[in-house]
Amino acid sequence: MSENLKELKNSYPDFNFENLAKIANVEVKLTAQLGKTKIPLKDILRYEPGTVVMLDNREEEPVDIFVDSVLVARGVVVALDNCYGVKITQIVKEQN
Repeated sequence: MSENLKELKNSYPDFNFENLAKIANVEVKLTAQLGKTKIPLKDILRYEPGTVVMLDNREEEPVDIFVDSVLVARGVVVALDNCYGVKITQIVKEQN
């Protein structure tokens, strides 16, 4: 049994983890959000290839990682074999 699963079992003693196997292969949408901004629609309509959109995150700030719409982790952008990825640096324990 993995250490993560042992920790989960200790944290949630009443949860039936045997049922977890029934949903373990369900696919969910994982999204890494580099940042966000608010822009008037009139400005977006003028966009063309080459337009740069400024986001609220700074280069050194972590990106947010969501499962469906729930924030679950933070990480840093990495490049590997001509693809981008996100290296997880923090697991978000609770939502505020």
